[in-house]
Amino acid sequence: MKRGFTIIVFLICTHFTYAQNRSIKKIIKELNSYLEVYEKLSAHGDEYHSLHSLKLTKQDLISEFEEPLGQTDSILNFDAIYLIQSKIDTLLRQAFIHKKAATIDFKIELGHHLGVVKSEDNKLYNFSLFEKTGGSYHSFLSWIFYLDGKTFIEFPVNDNWTIDQNDKPTVFEANGYDMIKSFIANNKMRYLLFGSTKACGACFIEFVTFVHFEDGDFVLDFEYSVDSRSSESKLFFDATNLSLSVFYDTDDLTTECYCSDELDD
Repeated sequence: MKRGFTIIVFLICTHFTYAQNRSIKKIIKELNSYLEVYEKLSAHGDEYHSLHSLKLTKQDLISEFEEPLGQTDSILNFDAIYLIQSKIDTLLRQAFIHKKAATIDFKIELGHHLGVVKSEDNKLYNFSLFEKTGGSYHSFLSWIFYLDGKTFIEFPVNDNWTIDQNDKPTVFEANGYDMIKSFIANNKMRYLLFGSTKACGACFIEFVTFVHFEDGDFVLDFEYSVDSRSSESKLFFDATNLSLSVFYDTDDLTTECYCSDELDD
């Protein structure tokens, strides 16, 4: 166990040191280049892509799949999507652990190729990326970062159905958010996050998460979601009186109206 712990610490420290030694502008430039590659990949199809067109090397493949690949110079579309997602994930995290991360407006730097929303106080960021699974369910990869002082902290996201029995449920939804509102209530800065996704051919989910930051972690104050056959917005926030309203037609997915805090269920 002691040897394993030493190896893990070494890998984390190496990753951190490598990120700090690079210019954050270079990290962002490389990240945008892989986002551009990702945009060109189709969610469907079984075509092959050359490593050159993907900006990948054989070492990238060996590192990811942990096995020798011989004379491989191209990979299937499915593997290409997975590998580019891995590159994006690594570079995004490198950018946020960089010592100059707090000086960057990531919505401006990355918003052309990546879903980016941030709170009005410029502290809470959510990034989302269409997962391109090929199914009717439109799932998104999602990252949450919060600026605590001069350092960003990453917070986990998980779908309820992917959490193991012993895992602690996460505060934030896995499919990302479209908007973040921030305001002070009861002497604390509060964050109201709105998101939505297409769950199947004619199934739409809209959700809201209400949180505040306290003692180095986020506290979930309230969450709510509604399933519907309609893609129109159902959750509305009034910034003047700080009220949240829900409007929707009942259907086979949501057979009655209810507006109770789902934490009470």
